[in-house]
Formats: sequence, structure tokens, C-alpha cells
Amino acid sequence: METKQKAKVVRKVRQKCGFYEDWIVNPVGKSSGLALWWSDGLIVNILFSSSNIIHTSVRSETLATPSYITFIYAPTDEGDRMMCWQEIRWLSNNIGNAWMCIGDFNDILFQHEKNGGRPHPWRRILNFKCLLADCELEDLGYNGPTFTWCNNRDYPDTIHERIDRALGNLQLRELFPCLQVFNVAPAGSDHHLLFVDFQHENRHYNRVFRFESAWVLHGSFHEVIRECWQKHIDQGDSTLENFVCNLKRCTQRLLAWSKKECPNSGKCIELLKSDRDLSSLPK
Repeated sequence: METKQKAKVVRKVRQKCGFYEDWIVNPVGKSSGLALWWSDGLIVNILFSSSNIIHTSVRSETLATPSYITFIYAPTDEGDRMMCWQEIRWLSNNIGNAWMCIGDFNDILFQHEKNGGRPHPWRRILNFKCLLADCELEDLGYNGPTFTWCNNRDYPDTIHERIDRALGNLQLRELFPCLQVFNVAPAGSDHHLLFVDFQHENRHYNRVFRFESAWVLHGSFHEVIRECWQKHIDQGDSTLENFVCNLKRCTQRLLAWSKKECPNSGKCIELLKSDRDLSSLPK
């Protein structure tokens, strides 16, 4: 968290909140300052610390945790932020296990992650995407509100952005397949809280899309694809975003189409078996 307070003040608050230990980066003047608190039962080693990054290794005897967690508070100045990106790249060279980066990156990955104000500069979006590609990180998604920050100005000057997020590597995804990130509404802050549940139990499972080869033989299949793709081909901010959006829409359209045109094959097989068994009974 950003504190804007000296270590003595921050530690008093930490003790009142019942946290076991901390690592504090004092602010420069009246700005910045970072604090990391953790509970008893966690073994946290600080591997690197700066005014914008706290990089840790984490172990626990009772909890499943990533091997590495990096906490980010990226600078608002673009030049300083690019230096921060370089530090993250440098850290990634020594990562061999599950790794999560979480915090305020002060940047977005897509234009639709901003609402209000001028369009986000494309160079900043591309620089942020290059950071993820270089470090082999991916966005871990979210549940809850889309935007995590607001400038708290009245309309029409209101700006919302999704600048707070969690990123992870492939090893993290494999170790925690049920991981979920929740954007929690703020209390006394212009930022949302990020809550990460590494072992989330979701009782409502979304249907997994599986393409059926038999669909291609259906007379209306190609027309469904053609209509869906051409209808939305000019949506989005870039060719890549158009492609991703069209894939999602085709998926939704095919699911609805298949229910109507291609009945559940498993049920059909069971019915046929039932009819066969009945016909074999002595009359």
C-alpha cells in the first residue's frame, strides 16, 4: 500500500490491525512511501526493495502460496515508469517458479479499460504489453467492478481506469488453477482493493466451450460464422482486439445455435440404446 507516512506511524497502525510483521519504504517528502504487512505463519523474505517495488519470496507451513510475489506501485511519470518496467524485467530473470505481480501499475492494457477523458496513449499501452511479454506474465482477470481507480471529479470530467491488477506466470496458473482476483469497492481511497483467493471454490461453473467437428457438416454452420464475423469485424481498437472480440461472439453464437440445431448427442445415444434394449425384449 502507499502510505505517505513515516515508518513509526505505519507500524502503529499495523499493530492495531493485528499483523505480525512488516516491511516499510519511507516516503520522499509528502508523497509515495510503501508498506507491506503479513500475518503470523508466513515466512516472507525481501529480495529487492525500491520506492516503487517490493519483491519477495514467500513460504508457509500451512498455506499454499506462490514462490514469489512482487508488489508494485508504479510512478505516474512516464520516464520513471519505464525505469520501473526495467526493474521488473531484471527481477524476472531470476524467477523459476510461481510468480505473481500485483498492485497499481498506473497504466492500462486496452482502451476499454479507461472511461472518460482523452484516449490512452498507444505507446504506453504497447510498452505495458511488451513488459508482460518480456516477463512471460499474463493478466489474471478480475471479479467485480471493471475500473479500479477514479479521479473523483464531477461529470463530465470524471475518469475511471483499471490501473490496479494482478499478473502471473504460467507456473502460477498451473499451481493455482482456481485462483480468482476480486476488485473490492474502496473505503476512503480512490483505488479499489485487490483481493486474491488462491483456492477459490466457485459453486457456479460456466459451461466450457468445446467445438464439435460435426457442426461443420450442418447446412447453416458456415452462414452462422460468416454473419457473426462480418457483423462485428469493425468493432474494437485494434486488429488484435477485433479478433478476440469476434472469437468471443462466435463462441456465444455457436453455443446458442448448437442447442437449437444440434441436440445433445449424448442424450440421443442414450435414447437409441434404450430403444434398442426395449426392442430386444421378448414379446
